[in-house]
Amino acid sequence: MFDLAVFTQYPKAYGPRRFKEEALKTGLECKVKSYKYTDLDDLLESKFVIFREPTASKNIYDFRDKILNCYLSKNAKILNSESYLKWSVLDKITQHEEFKKAGIPHIKTLKLKDPKNPNIKYPYIAKNKLGSHGDSVYKITCKEDLEKVLQKHKIEDLLIQEFQTSGFDLRAIVLNNKILGIMKRTPREGEFLSNYSQGGEVSKFSGFSESIIQLTTKTAHHFKLDYVGVDLMLNNNKEWVVLEVNRACQFKGFEQATGINVAKEVIQTLQGETLQL
Repeated sequence: MFDLAVFTQYPKAYGPRRFKEEALKTGLECKVKSYKYTDLDDLLESKFVIFREPTASKNIYDFRDKILNCYLSKNAKILNSESYLKWSVLDKITQHEEFKKAGIPHIKTLKLKDPKNPNIKYPYIAKNKLGSHGDSVYKITCKEDLEKVLQKHKIEDLLIQEFQTSGFDLRAIVLNNKILGIMKRTPREGEFLSNYSQGGEVSKFSGFSESIIQLTTKTAHHFKLDYVGVDLMLNNNKEWVVLEVNRACQFKGFEQATGINVAKEVIQTLQGETLQL
């Protein structure tokens, strides 16, 4: 039996590697497993399980859920299990529907009635509902920009939003409904994407207010998440709103910016240890 099993499409990626490093430091046996090479009939016995989010492939989501249910039947402790059970795929469109239900402030979404004759003021943002790491996010400044996007994506798979002018956003990592820390992300000059994976500059954000704390923890609680990255931004009315939630969020840039050992904190929380803030 292994103490910790981490399932991922990318076993050599930063997150799985860091979880394994910190598990070993605490004396836990850890195995990082690729979804591709996992056999349900010969599944690892494990006390604790972490799932990294699959890319946009329904077959992998279905397979992830089968692994999840196998471990639940064995009484393993699974990070974010309640959220996976309620929302197998938590795409951006589903998230915004949930924001509305829960009264969570978020970026206004727009209806594109006719792609050939756009009824929306430029610029605006178009996002594929299953994009990640800042990919498949587009700034639409003219009709031709939209036409190029629609060559790659179906209109029903796009989330259309007002363009926000604050120039930066925040990534808050929440663990057991407490904020572990917050990272500020700023796009490179001439760019609009702030993601670390897209070359955005990252730094520690210390001056967060009670409104940010309440908004962030309310979002994590609504989506039934033990561990989550909540992305926030000042909207064009200078109010904090939620951009999206990332329930298996990347944390390389976050650890670099804040000095917080995310992998260690997650493993300690799985073991039932007190969160160190």
